[in-house]
Amino acid sequence: MKGNQQVAGMICLAFGLLSAMVAPARAAELVIEQVTVVSPQLAAPQLKQNVLIRDGRIVSVSPKPVSAATGATRIDGKGKFLTPGLMDSHVHVGEVPGFPLLTDADPALSAIRDAYTRQQPRSYLYYGVTQVLNLLSSSEAAAAFEVQPQHPDLYRCGAAVVLDGYPTAFIEDKAVRYKAMPDYIYEPANAAKHPLPAGADPAQHTPEAIIGKLATSDVRCIKIFIEDGFGPASDWPIMSKETLQRVRAETRKRGLLLIAHANAIDMQRIAVEAQVDVLAHGLWNWNEYSTDQGVPPVIAAHLREIHAKKIGYQPTLRVIAGLADLFREDTLKDPAYAKVVPPALLAWYSTPAGQWFKEEMRKGMGGVPDLKAMHTYMVISSYGMRATKYLSDLGHPLLLGSDTPSAPTFGAQPGYDTYREMRMMAQSGVPLPAIFRAGTINNARQFGLDKDYGTVEAGKVANLLLLTANPLETMRAWTSIDRVILRGSAIKRESLAAPRE
Repeated sequence: MKGNQQVAGMICLAFGLLSAMVAPARAAELVIEQVTVVSPQLAAPQLKQNVLIRDGRIVSVSPKPVSAATGATRIDGKGKFLTPGLMDSHVHVGEVPGFPLLTDADPALSAIRDAYTRQQPRSYLYYGVTQVLNLLSSSEAAAAFEVQPQHPDLYRCGAAVVLDGYPTAFIEDKAVRYKAMPDYIYEPANAAKHPLPAGADPAQHTPEAIIGKLATSDVRCIKIFIEDGFGPASDWPIMSKETLQRVRAETRKRGLLLIAHANAIDMQRIAVEAQVDVLAHGLWNWNEYSTDQGVPPVIAAHLREIHAKKIGYQPTLRVIAGLADLFREDTLKDPAYAKVVPPALLAWYSTPAGQWFKEEMRKGMGGVPDLKAMHTYMVISSYGMRATKYLSDLGHPLLLGSDTPSAPTFGAQPGYDTYREMRMMAQSGVPLPAIFRAGTINNARQFGLDKDYGTVEAGKVANLLLLTANPLETMRAWTSIDRVILRGSAIKRESLAAPRE
């Protein structure tokens, strides 16, 4: 183990030296002239603005000409629109969509994983995502993300799982399970079926101990999982009401947001009662209240309670849509995939090995034809879309989060899924200005980052987008990015696309 750690350290050092050599030098001053500023704090777009950026922050936004230092970079913004960069508040960096978990023993798969690691942060930037919140992945994955020469600003959330509960329930070998996620909370109410592992100290697995430990690791939030099973399964352990109360109290004591994985009506009710700050998923499992049209009274009442309690809400509409995409004939032929997926990975998806998760899902559905499987997931997705529309109509401030990748499906790709999440929000009936706020100021405020991000204003970090269309008028504006401005460095969008091999 020590040897492996030394090798990992050498790799990180090498990546760091490479970054220093190839990262573009940030211009001391950048001026964007005669641009239309579109920002959520403005009542309307501001025409013919001149924006001065120095040392990675916005210095001024004004219709007056800018006096900049000799050698400052100037960009003609005529006919273009300047917006804040997007924030995706639900990502899992380092997880390769559609990949099996264990790939180290296969050199070919390891090489594909390495190519993805290099491209993943660039793919987020390609679709204008300049900040991400990492809700669950290893510290090594986060480090590999941040060591890349070009990457969105990364923020982290710690995960506190209940002993033997989701997501570790998928790992059959308990020794591997506890090693993979050692920050588990022991739930005495579940002791009969889920006793504390031999040798484990119960004092180290209380809500207070685990959250206290996570609080020392530079996290902004704690994620918990209220999930008793998928499909017919409903026997996974979850936290008791008392334990959830202790978790809630400890996160407040530590000044951390509490985020809950919960996507079914019964699970979300528990989360809402526990007074979580953010629901990390939309509501697409309506259980016995499912209906082909409208929003039934019980679901509507629950959504109104979310709104009344001002609980943050990430619709994550792409979670189910990403499963449906497994069964679409043309998913891997989508030209957008070539922009964000390394060629070797895209080719692997079309192989029998690359179809493994699709086949598992098909078996779980009784071997149904692709069209029927796709339709099933689209129906489930429609519940989440209707719930999102209902909350939007209440005026609830939605949060943009793609949950990429939510499962090992090649239907979920970094950056592209953030855009497709916004597109699905629009298809649900959410107005474009509300979608704009979801990806900018709403996320920034919810996660305590609005001093630095979310608007185009003096003093903010210069993570910006230069578009050729107005995102308040057309969803396609988010595919018309001319430049991504990352901490004051202007990057041509196409330079961020996956290289062709």
